[in-house]
Amino acid sequence: MFEITDKIEKYCTSKQAASLLGVTTRTIQLWAASGILLAWKTPGGHRRFNLTDIEMFKRQLNQENNDAVEHRLVRILVIEDEPDLIMLYKMTIKGWNLPVILETATDGFEGLIQIGAWKPDIVIADIQMPNMSGVNMLKSLSKMSAFNDMMVMVVSALSRSVIDEKGGLPEGIPFFTKPIPFSEIERIVSQQCEKLVDA
Repeated sequence: MFEITDKIEKYCTSKQAASLLGVTTRTIQLWAASGILLAWKTPGGHRRFNLTDIEMFKRQLNQENNDAVEHRLVRILVIEDEPDLIMLYKMTIKGWNLPVILETATDGFEGLIQIGAWKPDIVIADIQMPNMSGVNMLKSLSKMSAFNDMMVMVVSALSRSVIDEKGGLPEGIPFFTKPIPFSEIERIVSQQCEKLVDA
């Protein structure tokens, strides 16, 4: 069996990296293409990853998952770069008294890492963010198999027409303009909680 502690092999393939990190090969490919994971290509065009990098990344993911709870709690990931709004999300969602656990990310890169590792049930994303915009993040996310298993919504200060000019949103994603419509989001989250808890 392939192990991180293997003294002979210093590098691994996308498939091996996916096995070590507990995600799909497609997720590894997207992380590499987005620069989240460092990789290089062989003369034949195959990606290779340094095992030390994979080990460090796995430790990071495990640390982020230390607070994971029972599956009956619905996982919500908020991707927002403004600290005041992150705090507002935390305080408001806590006040709903719904069976949820909340995690946050501050840009598209961090959001993709959290999604690949934590597998949230609900994602609430901003569009204007540093490093990787919400539009690019959602395009990458829509190519991941996990996309079909989660509820994704966008809350942005931008208008729909401006977002369309920036590349648009994947089909079927609910869109809301700021200020954050918490009552509408609570309704959607409550519906998702009922579906997921009863499943």
